[in-house]
Amino acid sequence: MMAAMRRVPLQVPGLGEVQTAYVGPAAPTPGRPAFVLLHGFDSSSLEFRRFHPLLSQLADVYAVDLAGWGFTDAGFGANPNLPLGPQQKRAHLRAFLKEVVRGPATLVGTSLGGTVAIDYAVNHGEDLERLVLIDAQGFIDGIGPLASMPRFLSVLGVQVLRSVPLRQMANQMAYHDKKRFATDDAMRIGRLHTHLPGWTDANVQFMRSGGYAVSERISEVALPTLVVWGRDDEILSPEYADKFMEALPSAQLVWVDACGHCAHLEQPQALLDAVVSFCGLSAGAAAADAEVVEAAA
Repeated sequence: MMAAMRRVPLQVPGLGEVQTAYVGPAAPTPGRPAFVLLHGFDSSSLEFRRFHPLLSQLADVYAVDLAGWGFTDAGFGANPNLPLGPQQKRAHLRAFLKEVVRGPATLVGTSLGGTVAIDYAVNHGEDLERLVLIDAQGFIDGIGPLASMPRFLSVLGVQVLRSVPLRQMANQMAYHDKKRFATDDAMRIGRLHTHLPGWTDANVQFMRSGGYAVSERISEVALPTLVVWGRDDEILSPEYADKFMEALPSAQLVWVDACGHCAHLEQPQALLDAVVSFCGLSAGAAAADAEVVEAAA
């Protein structure tokens, strides 16, 4: 998937030119549905390495790294004091939708990426067709006292995010089948982007912004929404799935068995089946080619 990554320059209000990393088509395919995949906190588009090849058989699929995350270069290496919060990330996503996707899309957000999708939907719902929320964070607002710490403490805190022990702990918590999926290679992929210039400063600026607070606005999401939840999620309790169903005006819930926090990594075929059914994609598409599934693994 790394070999297929592109970078495109986008002008983003408040940030200037952002070299935007994504995996997906160089130009939209007329008449084909579009999906934009949004990864979780301090992750990258590589998080979708098993799901992207499957869904790409049926649609134009863009796995994008928003400013400050993944392999996108927003200029923090040269200017560590750029502002970076929900407003800038929303503006970056809108520029990507307008300039790269060039049409209405379904946002697929996992964990904090689900929060990003909700935030966008309540501000620019006219750009979208529907939402897919995978074990999404939505009811936990902000980042607490981290937002008001002195900068040098914020830097230290961000450096801990890069550490192998913390990444290994998160790796273990993310999966149901830990022996198969919580491997050293998975940990290395998950921290690969943290070695890029500007990573520390971008995360410090995001922390100091206070982060996302969407819990009071979830009921404003007017789009059809699919909520997908791993029954064995150890990071965000499955009880949150029920809370989403209570708050969202138009939603469906799909439980994924033998699955932790990351259905797109642990059960990509089950996630594909749910998305195909929810979005009304080609009926034959649900039976993904076995070779593609194996290659994505």
